[in-house]
Amino acid sequence: MVGCAGSIDRSDRGGGLSVHAAFADASDRGCAWFGDARGDVLYFGQAAFWHSFRRGGGDPRAHLETSGPQRVGRFDLARERFLAPLEVGAGNASGTWDVFAHANGRVYFSTFFDLAGYVEPASGRAVRFPALGTGLNELAAGPDGDLVATRYASEGGGGGSVVHFGPDGELRAEFRLADEPGVRALAKSVSFDPVRRTLWVNTDRIDDAGEPIGHDARVLEVGGGAERLRIDHPELHFVDFDARGRGVFAWRDGARLTLRLVEPGRATGAAAGREIVLDLDFDARHDFVQEARATPDGGALVTRWSGVVQRVDPSGAVHRVDLPRDGDGGLYYSAFLRAGRVCATYCAGIRIVCAPSP
Repeated sequence: MVGCAGSIDRSDRGGGLSVHAAFADASDRGCAWFGDARGDVLYFGQAAFWHSFRRGGGDPRAHLETSGPQRVGRFDLARERFLAPLEVGAGNASGTWDVFAHANGRVYFSTFFDLAGYVEPASGRAVRFPALGTGLNELAAGPDGDLVATRYASEGGGGGSVVHFGPDGELRAEFRLADEPGVRALAKSVSFDPVRRTLWVNTDRIDDAGEPIGHDARVLEVGGGAERLRIDHPELHFVDFDARGRGVFAWRDGARLTLRLVEPGRATGAAAGREIVLDLDFDARHDFVQEARATPDGGALVTRWSGVVQRVDPSGAVHRVDLPRDGDGGLYYSAFLRAGRVCATYCAGIRIVCAPSP
């Protein structure tokens, strides 16, 4: 059946599965990336990075050789259909990457190769942040209504950092990740602990030849960026703090994947909180926990690249659904719950996949 706002919906309501694929311009080979929800609307980044990366033989800058619109996608979670995307730029190769639906009504976006900014859904007004520069990757809530972002790497081959900025794009501070000579720490995800007023960030660590040598997690003070803690093992895939300071941590130790639920003010290390086993045969070569989010009921929702979505209820019980993949290298990024259903962004074209909640 054909949906609104230029979408094709392929549904199997007998099994409760619904796959929604948006039309794209011939020049726009983007996919649905990181998402965030406010109310019944799921906002998500749209970028052709992975398509260009594969076509360019693994060159991360191949994305810049194409041109196309910059958009923030929208999906109605209640009616399970696409809404018209929000246009934030035109003619630039760098699509939108991560998005953050702020309580002030704006939807903030990063673009990595271009400037970050925000768009107002009601008016369509888009604003860019030249003071922050390029290279911003993942976004999160920051202190006192501000925001934080990771800068994966700095210009000229430098390491990564965490950027603290105000809602109008004013740079508050930037905390560069320190490392030993010959090694660069590249910043991936970030989350702000509002109780301890610290920033958690996980990294890719590479040597001077650009070869990966591992990962670590770091805890930085908001005031000054001093490093309080570094965890080299196990590997932190994702961390999320809710507004009360309750922490959700996804850790991988070999083939053992676990979730830890940490009460406010107690997130001090890899052994903190209540441990919940998610998988004892995790395939780290082909899978990754892209997001692990606190849910209002005191549980969590975990989304893996592979389409495995796990809901952890407050008792610690784990419920799982396996969303379908086409075998084309597509990756799942962000999943959200609504009224007994789960909907997730699927980076294989611009697709949203919905199913009964696990």
